[in-house]
Amino acid sequence: MSIVENDLTYLVPKDKHPSIATKDPENHQICSFTLVSGPKTHFKGFEWTLEFPFPQAYRVLLTGPDRPRPPHDNVNAPAELCPFTILSFDEQRCHAVFGFPSPAQEGPGSVAGLTNEKLELRVWWAYQLFTEVWQTSPDGAKLVVRDLQARSYALTEHGIIRHWSLNKHRLHLGLGEKAAPIDLTGRSFTMHATDAALYDGYQTDPLYKHTPFLISTPIPADGKQELTYAIFHATNSVATWDVGREIDYPSGGWSKRFVQSWGGLEEWVMVGRGVEGVVKTFAEMAGKPRLVGRDWLGYLASTMRLADDEDAQTLLEGFPELCAKHKVPCSAMHLSSGFTADEKTGSRWVFYMNKKRYPDFKRMVKVFHRAGMKIVPNVKPYMLQTHPSYNLVKDGYGLFYDTLTKGPSKQNLWSTGMAESGDGSWADFSAPTTRKWWAEGVQGLIDLGVDGMWDDNNEFFTRNDQLLCKNEFDFEREVSWRDPNLLNGEIRAGVMGRITGTEIMNKVSHDVLQAAAPERRTYVLTRSGNPATFKYACSTWSGDNLTSWHNMRASQHIQLSSAVSLMQSTGADVGGFGGDVPTPELFIRWVQLGVTHSRFCIHSAPSDTHGRPKLNVPWMYPEALPVVRQHIEWRYKVLPFLNNLMWRSHLHAEPPNAPLFYGPFATDPTLYSKRVLNGFDAWLGVGQLLTAPQVFEETWSKDVYFPKSSPEDISLYFDLNPPFNTHKAGTWANIATPINHGGLFARQGTAIPLGRSGATVTALSGPARTYPDGVDVLLESDGGQVGVDDWRGVMVFPGNAESAAHEYRGEWIEDDGISADPGTCVVKWFYRTTHSATAQSDSTDSGSSDSDFTDSDSTDSDFTHPEVVKFGVRLEYNGFVPLWKDKLTVFLPCGDERTVLGATKMLIEDKEGWVLKL
Repeated sequence: MSIVENDLTYLVPKDKHPSIATKDPENHQICSFTLVSGPKTHFKGFEWTLEFPFPQAYRVLLTGPDRPRPPHDNVNAPAELCPFTILSFDEQRCHAVFGFPSPAQEGPGSVAGLTNEKLELRVWWAYQLFTEVWQTSPDGAKLVVRDLQARSYALTEHGIIRHWSLNKHRLHLGLGEKAAPIDLTGRSFTMHATDAALYDGYQTDPLYKHTPFLISTPIPADGKQELTYAIFHATNSVATWDVGREIDYPSGGWSKRFVQSWGGLEEWVMVGRGVEGVVKTFAEMAGKPRLVGRDWLGYLASTMRLADDEDAQTLLEGFPELCAKHKVPCSAMHLSSGFTADEKTGSRWVFYMNKKRYPDFKRMVKVFHRAGMKIVPNVKPYMLQTHPSYNLVKDGYGLFYDTLTKGPSKQNLWSTGMAESGDGSWADFSAPTTRKWWAEGVQGLIDLGVDGMWDDNNEFFTRNDQLLCKNEFDFEREVSWRDPNLLNGEIRAGVMGRITGTEIMNKVSHDVLQAAAPERRTYVLTRSGNPATFKYACSTWSGDNLTSWHNMRASQHIQLSSAVSLMQSTGADVGGFGGDVPTPELFIRWVQLGVTHSRFCIHSAPSDTHGRPKLNVPWMYPEALPVVRQHIEWRYKVLPFLNNLMWRSHLHAEPPNAPLFYGPFATDPTLYSKRVLNGFDAWLGVGQLLTAPQVFEETWSKDVYFPKSSPEDISLYFDLNPPFNTHKAGTWANIATPINHGGLFARQGTAIPLGRSGATVTALSGPARTYPDGVDVLLESDGGQVGVDDWRGVMVFPGNAESAAHEYRGEWIEDDGISADPGTCVVKWFYRTTHSATAQSDSTDSGSSDSDFTDSDSTDSDFTHPEVVKFGVRLEYNGFVPLWKDKLTVFLPCGDERTVLGATKMLIEDKEGWVLKL
C-alpha cells in the first residue's frame, strides 16, 4: 500500500498572549487558543484551535487547504464556550499551560464525576506540536494522557493522522460495535460500516457501525483509580484506529494512532471519573439514547423463511395463533423484505408490494394488531436498475454520481436470494429527490398500518470515496461544507462520509413516522449508524451473525462495547442468523443470554448452510420449548424493570447492560483480571442484577465473581435459582448452570419491579390499547392473547446483621410505554431490616420527609420473627396513573422467613408475597 505521512511542523501562535507574571492567573482567561502555519512550515494555511465547549472536554480543530472541518451532525456543542485559564505562556520556549475550566456542580460539567480535580493542558509547538493533560494537586502531578512525543500530527494525501502515546496497562474500550473481546488494546479497527454477514465475532472488522469513540481507563490499585479519558472524532469519513499494535521507539514508544482518510480534524478529548464519567460526558455531547417503546422490550419475532414464502401472508397471519398454541407471549413481528420481491424475478424493490405473496397486506397487519403485536417492515436504501422508480430518482439527481462514467454510480447489490446480487445504485440522501421518494415510501407503508421502520442494509458501502453527493439539506446540521472545486455545492463521498446516508435515512423514517402519529413514540430500528443516527433510531442490533457457540460468546462482548458507546438498546439475532440451525442446547443457551440484553429478538435466514429451511422460533424444538417459554415469560415478568432501565438510559445515559467494572465497581481490581474481563458475566442494571450466562457446550457449572464497590463492601448477592444461596461481595463461587438456567444474582439493596408473565396493555383505551389503524388489542378477557398491566410486584433483597443491614432507597418510572411525550408515575421506595422491638415504635420512616410513604402501622402479628423488613413506597403521579395503583406485592428472597411490616401474606403463583395496600 502507498504511505503518505507528512509531519505538520513549525506552527506559531495566531495571537499574542502575555507572559504570566501576576499572582492572579484567574484573570488570564480566553475562550480559544490558535496556532497557525509559521514561516518555516512546508504546509501553509493550517490552523490548530483549542476550545472548551464543556468544562471536562476540550475540542481541537485542525483545518487547512482541502481539509475542511468534517461535515457532520454527530456532536452538538453548546452555544457558548467555557473560558479557560492561561496558567503560563512562554513564546520563546514555545510552551503554554492552560487550566481546565472549573467543573460546575450541576449541569453538563458535573456528569463526569469530577469535583475538585485540577486539570492542566500543556502545549509545546517549537517543532512538532505536542500536548499533555495532567492532574495536579499539592502532592504532585499525575499524567492523564499525552501525544506521541515526536510524532503527533501529520497529513495524509487527503486527511490527517493523529498519534497518541499508549499506556499498555490501561483498558481501551468502546469504538461502538467491535469484535470481542471488550478490551481493544493491541488491536486495530476500521471506522466504516459494511455488510459483514456471517462474521466471526472475535475476528471480523469492520462490522456495521461507525463510532470513533475510544475510552482509556486505568486498572485500579489499592482501591483507587486514576482518571479515565476518551477521544472522539466527529468525522463520518473512513478512518482507522490502531490501539497499540505499533511501536515507534524513536518517536516515543508504544502508540495508538487515528488515521482519518479525508478532511480536517475535529477531535474531542474528555476526562472523567471512571468509564461512567466519560460515557455520560459523551452523551451530553452526542445526545442521550432515545426512549424505546415498552412493547419493543418483549419478545420480538423475525424470520425471512415466512416472509419469503409464496404463501407468506397466510403463514404470517397464522403466527399469532402459533404463539397462543405454544403459550409464548410476543410483542412484534419484524417483516423481512420478502414483501418487496418482484413476482417474476424475485428482485427486492424497496416499497414495492408483492401482491401474490401479500394479497391484502392491511388485513394481515390488523391480524397482528388484534393479537397485540406490532409490525415493522424491512426497507433498504438502494435501488436495483430494474426498480420501477429508478429513473425517477436518477433524473432528480438522487443517486451517487460517478465522475468517471458521467452518471449514477452502479455496483452489484443484494437482490434476491442469499448471496445473489444485481446491478443497482445507492440512494443519495443528501439529495432532496431521494428524501422525498423515501418519505413517500415510508408514508405508504404507514397507510397500510405498520408501526415503525426497520432500516436495513444501510451501510452505504459505495466503495468509492470519489463519488459525488448532492449535498443539499433543508435542515440545520452541526457542520456543513461545500467543495469550492465542485459545481453546484456538491461534495465527495470521502469528505461527506458514507455513513451520513445512514443518518439521514433514519431521520426521514423518523420524521415521517412522527408526523403521521405525533402522539406516539417512533420506532426506527437501524442496522448501521454513526452517533448522529441515534437521534432518530431508538434501537439496533449486531447484524447478520453466524450460528455457533463461538459467536454467541462474542455477542456478549459486542453488546457491552456497544452499550458504553451509547447504543443502549441493542442485541443479537438469537439463535444465529446464518449458518447451521442451532442445536437445542445452543438455542436454549442463546435464549437465556438474549433475554438479559436490552433488545431480545429471535431471527434467522431462510435456509441453513446446506440449503435446508431455517426457522428460528421458540417452539422449533418441542423438548426445548418449556425452558425457552420459561425464559421468555421471565422477560415479560421483569418488563417494568427493563422499562425503567430504558428510562435511566434515556435520562442519564446509564447502560442497561454494562461491564462489571462500570460505575461504582470501577475500583475493584479483580474485575480487570483476564479471568473476569474475558469472561461473559455482566450487569443488567448496574449494581442490580448480575448475569452469569452459560455459553459453553455441555457445561453445567461455572465460576462467578461477585463485584465489590469498595474494599469494605460485604454486600450479599442472592442467587435467583436453586439452591438460592447467598454470596459475599469480593468472593468467588462455583454455581450450577443446568440446562434450565444460567446464573442470575440480585445484589443486596436492589428492588426489581415485576409485572405479569405475558404481554399486557398499560391502559384500557388510547394509544396503549388502540393502534393507529383503529384496531383494538383483543384482551384475554375477550378471548385474546394480551392481559392488562394491573398487578405489580417488587423483589427486594435486604441484608442481615452480618452484611451491615441498613436502609436502601430508590425509584423506578412507570409510563404508558407508547406516548411521544409520556406522563409518568415515579415509584419511590425504601426498605430496611429492623428488629421487632424497634419496629413497634417506628411505624413510619424516621425521616420526616417520608411521612407520605405507604408503610402501614404494625400489629402484634408482625412480630413473629425477631428481625423484620420495613418497606415503604410513594407514588408520584406526573400525568400517568398505572392500573395497579391500589396494591403492591413485596417478595423477599427465597427462604427468607422474615415478615414485611404492615403487609398481608399471600400465595402468588406458588410463591409467598406480602401485599401492601397503597
